[in-house]
Amino acid sequence: MGQQIPFPQNFAQLVRLGKMASEQRKWPQAIAHLRAAYQYKQTFDVNILLVTALLADQQYQQAAALAQEKVTDYLSSATACPLYVKTLLTTHQFIAVRKLCIARPAGLKTSFWHQQALAVQQAEVAYRTAAPTQIAKLKKALYQLSARHFYDQLALTKQAQFLPQTEFIDAVTHLLTDPYIHPLIRAHFLNELRQLKVAATLNFFWLDGKKHTVKPSALTAITTAPQFLQLYQQINQQLLSDPIAKQNVLKELTLHAAYLYPFADKVIVRPQIWTAVYLAAYTNRQVDLTVFDSTQVQQIQNWQQRFEQLTQKLE
Repeated sequence: MGQQIPFPQNFAQLVRLGKMASEQRKWPQAIAHLRAAYQYKQTFDVNILLVTALLADQQYQQAAALAQEKVTDYLSSATACPLYVKTLLTTHQFIAVRKLCIARPAGLKTSFWHQQALAVQQAEVAYRTAAPTQIAKLKKALYQLSARHFYDQLALTKQAQFLPQTEFIDAVTHLLTDPYIHPLIRAHFLNELRQLKVAATLNFFWLDGKKHTVKPSALTAITTAPQFLQLYQQINQQLLSDPIAKQNVLKELTLHAAYLYPFADKVIVRPQIWTAVYLAAYTNRQVDLTVFDSTQVQQIQNWQQRFEQLTQKLE
């Protein structure tokens, strides 16, 4: 057996060998060295080197999956963000690229994002020509989404990212009014349309069993409705000394915000009472709810019961 070089010397040597192989365009060797280094230490710098080598070796799916592990770092780096966008384009994640072109993270110039918008348009045209069967099959599956179990719905929701934008919007617009799709799925797709800045007025089936008209581009994100933010901040403040309870309650609250989307402000009209009811329901605190209007307390508890029933359907 060869002599074992201890970490971190072995890590540094693997990175050096990986860089040398990359410079010589010996991609399989570069990938082997860099992958071994990444197993030692999952640094952003090594991730960039390995993703670059995988792309050069046309291992697009692996490159995209690896880049996703450091997505926050990529979107915060003006130098590395273009590489991340490239992994999305090479794996036909059209909707993800479209959303980035609108959000414009990493402080990159407007001209860069204009170039990416043009690139994704061209990629969508090419994909329509190359994969019409796959597109039609995915659209059909989405149209029949309500016939599937929630976890199958969730899987197809993720696959919808691989549709070109026109086909995506067409399929999603249909799903917004399907009463048999779980509310989380409907809320997710509505939020996707918001991020795509869809300006059309659409119908949306909500928890009251009615269809409402919405304009996605005019909506806020799921957790940024003013009344929800007040409730979130009050609970956060009340539970500063109990981080575990705070995490549990805020997790429930975020889920409930998705259920109420996009009309949380119509339901959470008294954040102070909602705060008290949530603390009573989801912590071990003794909360005196009798100081509040009993009808309003009961209404909030009814909503909580409704939320719990919806969550049980996820199991």
